[in-house]
Parts: sequence; C-alpha cells; structure tokens
Amino acid sequence: MQYLVATYWMWFVVALLMGGAVGYWLPGRQIPEDGIGHLLRWGVPAFLLGLAVAVLHVYPLGDEGDIETVLLPAVCFAIGGLLGRWLRAASSRAELARATLAGNAQVESAVLGARAKAAVRSVQDVAVSAEAKAAGEARLAEATKVAAAKAAAVKAAAAMAAVAKAAEEVRLAAEARTAEQARLAALTKAAEQARLATEAKAAEEARLAAAVNAVQQERLATEAKAAEEARVAALAKTAVTVTETAEDVRPAAETRAAEEARLAAAVNAVQQERLATEAKAAEQARLAAAAKATEDKAAQGPDVAVITAQATAFHPGSRPPGIAAPAEGDDLKRIKGMGPDIEKACNGLGICQFRQIANWTAEEAIWVGHHIGFPGRIEREHWIMQARLLASGGETEHSRAVKSGFVDRKADEPLDPAAAEMLGKSLPEQAAVVDGEDKHPGRRPYGLAAPLGKADNLKRIRGIGPQNESRLHGLGIWHVSQIAAWTDENVKWVGSYLGSSGRIQRDNWVVQARDLAAGKGTESSRRVAAGKVPPPKDDGSLGQDNVQTLK
Repeated sequence: MQYLVATYWMWFVVALLMGGAVGYWLPGRQIPEDGIGHLLRWGVPAFLLGLAVAVLHVYPLGDEGDIETVLLPAVCFAIGGLLGRWLRAASSRAELARATLAGNAQVESAVLGARAKAAVRSVQDVAVSAEAKAAGEARLAEATKVAAAKAAAVKAAAAMAAVAKAAEEVRLAAEARTAEQARLAALTKAAEQARLATEAKAAEEARLAAAVNAVQQERLATEAKAAEEARVAALAKTAVTVTETAEDVRPAAETRAAEEARLAAAVNAVQQERLATEAKAAEQARLAAAAKATEDKAAQGPDVAVITAQATAFHPGSRPPGIAAPAEGDDLKRIKGMGPDIEKACNGLGICQFRQIANWTAEEAIWVGHHIGFPGRIEREHWIMQARLLASGGETEHSRAVKSGFVDRKADEPLDPAAAEMLGKSLPEQAAVVDGEDKHPGRRPYGLAAPLGKADNLKRIRGIGPQNESRLHGLGIWHVSQIAAWTDENVKWVGSYLGSSGRIQRDNWVVQARDLAAGKGTESSRRVAAGKVPPPKDDGSLGQDNVQTLK
C-alpha cells in the first residue's frame, strides 16, 4: 500500500481535486434537504467505474496491479467531493448571510429613504408655511405702511390746521391788542381832557366866586359907607340925639355887616367844598384810568407805560423810589387804611415792602396821597408810623387780624377822624430825637421809645458789643428785626452816628439780623449762648446817657 501511495500519489491528488471540484460545482447553490445523499449517487457510480476498470484491466498498472490501486482514487474522489460540497455549503451560508445583510440594508435604506422623503416633505411644508407667513407679514407690513402713511397725512393736515388756527389766533390777538391800546389811549385822552376841563371849570368857578365875593364886599362896603354917612348926617342935625342915634345905628350896622360877612363866608365855603369835591372826583376818575393802564402795562406794550408816566407827572411833592417786585413782598394790607386797590396801586409804583413806606419823607407821602386820590390821608391814618412798627417786627390789632385771614371789605375807604385818632394813640411811642441827628448822612432808622415786650440781645450780631448795644438802645433799636429792616440810608446814618462808617457793611449786621429774625444762628449768637459774651450793662432806658455808664 505504501508503495502504491508513494508511486501514484499524484493520481490520488488529482482524484481528490476532481472530487472537490465536482462537489463544489454541483447544481444548485443551496444544500439539499437530503443532506449528502446525492453524493452517494455520484460516488457509487464512480466506485463502480473504478471497479470495472480494474476488472477489465484498462488502467496503466500492468499485470501487477490489484483492486486497491483502483479503489484508492475512487476513495480520494469521494473525499474530495465531500470536502468540495462542505466548502460549497460554507460558501452558501456566507452568501445567504450576505444576502440577508443586503436585504436588511435595502430595507433600512428604504426606511431611511422614506424618512428622508418625509423630512424633505416636512421641510418643504415648513418652507411653504414660512413663505406663506412671510407673504402674510409682507402684506401686513404693506398695509401697516399704508395706514401709517394715511395717519401721517392726517396728522400733517391736523398740524397744518393747528398752525393756521394759531396764526389766526395770533392775528386776532394782535388786532384785539391794537384795538385795546387804541381804546386805552382814547380813555386816557378823554380822562386828561376831562381833568383839564374840570380844572378849567374849577378855575372859572373860583374866578366867578372871587368876583362875586368882590362884588359883595364892595356892596357891603358901600352900604357901610352909606350907613356911616347917614349916621354922620343924623349927628349933624341934632346934637342932642347924636349920642343916642350913634348908639342905635352903629350896633345895627355892625350886626348887619357881620351877618352879611358870615353869609358871604358860608357861600364861599360851600363853593370851595363843591369845587374840592368835583376836583376829587375828577382826580379819582383819572387815577382809576391810570391804575387800569398800569395794571395792563405788561400786556399792552410800552405806549401804555408812557401814558401812565404822563398821567402821574402832575402830582405835588416827589415820587418815592420803587424797587423790582421781590420774590416775597410784604402784605401791605396789614397797614390799617390800605386795602387791595391801594396795595395794587402801590405795587404798581414799586412799593412792595413795609420798610419802603417807613422811610417815606413828607414830600413823598404828599405825592403818593395825590396819586391814590386821597391827599392828606397817609398823614391822618399814620401809614408811615404803622409801616415802621411792622418793619420792626411789631404788630397792631389790625395787622394781626389781617395776618390771621380777616378780610375788610371797606379797607380802601378812608377812616373817620375818631378811628384815625384812636389808631394814632394805639401806636407805640417813637424814640426821641438825639443831638446832632441832622448832621449825619443818610436817614435815621425808626426807633421805639420802649421795647415791644422783652428786648433782644443785640450782641448776638458780630460787631455789636456792650457799648454799641447801649448806643443802639438810645436810638430806640431794641430788636434784631429792626436792624433787619434797615435800608442803605439807615446803615449810612447809623454808621456815621456810631463813628464807624463802613463797619456795619463789613460785618454784615443787616444780614446777620435777618438770619436771627428767621430763627437761624450766627457765630456771635452761639458765643452768647455759650456765655462767652458779658451781659449788657444797661437796658437803654436812659437813651444816650447809657453810654456814659460804660467803662
């Protein structure tokens, strides 16, 4: 056997390869259901063929071969077939797995394709929706733009209408202002003409009254002369009755002359009173027109100011200086006798504070009295004294009532003589005149003969020591509110009187006094409160003699 294998191994290998090729390339690509039964169908014929070849001796073995030599290739062929079929089965299973995988891949690819198509359709739907939304928004924006354009056009038309209306109103206001100015000018001219006519009438009536008076005086003189002549004639006729006749005629003549003189004086007084009443009425009418012109001056242009200045240029005395309206002026109605109308007239003159009225001179009081149409009223009703008291921080019964809200409907009317006299008696006494008062420049401030209650500590003002405090007491200066009301003229006079001109301004006495009157503290007031400033050595009751008591 070994010899055969060693000698014919190549044939055995060929048989094995042929069997493997036949087994591998059998019809059908899948393993049949009967397993390897078909291999026997191939193997048996092959075995039989080999057996036949061996029996018939047609193989190249010569005479010495035997059956084993033939059977061994058949066995190798069968083994090769089995190996080929096994390889074919393994290859089929791999192909089946690959086919399965390929099918699964196709299914997954189809699923993914379907999903991709769905996503594409969704994206397309979204794109279509976005396009539709964009188109809607575009249409909405276009509609909004059109509406905004229409609104802008309406607004522009309204603005143009408003501008036209404003221009028309301005034109009408200008025309009304021009008409009002013309009306006021005509009223002023008419008032001036009425005043001139009244003055001319008063002058003519005065002249006529003087002429009548002269005629009456002449008549009385003639009658007296005739009576005297008759008396002399009667005396010449009889010496006996001279004394009796003279004694009888002279009393009768004197009585008659006295009666006629009294009647003439009464007539003259009545005529003078009538003329004064008419002049006062004309002056009040003129002042009413001037006050109205002054009140409307800001809205009626410079022409009215000129007319007002012309209307106030005929008063006797001198006009007091005015100031620009301060942020907080005094309530001038707290002066008894001054009501809303007179306060308005004073404000129109720039008189807004008590200290201004307190510093009026006699000439200025006369001018203002004529300006308001009540000559002599300021002096009778003690306006200046009241203003001095109020400017010093004092109060009157009337000022307290007005301050509490009382409204006097008849405040602008003149006081009766009894009320004016009672008011003058109720005012505190003014400080006495000091020696050399007229030698100092400026104007002496209003002083009180005694403090209103308790006197203030004036040393709380820096620059006022015990000596200056005593000298101020001698001037009737007891309260910081009095110093707070000083004008520049008052400061000049007090500085000269104290012999320290300019010191009051340098130390700001007035500013410090105003702060103290308002409840604020100063450096000196804090030093006084701390006890670092000695108390006063006098109460000022002795006037200037107090200075002599100081060391």
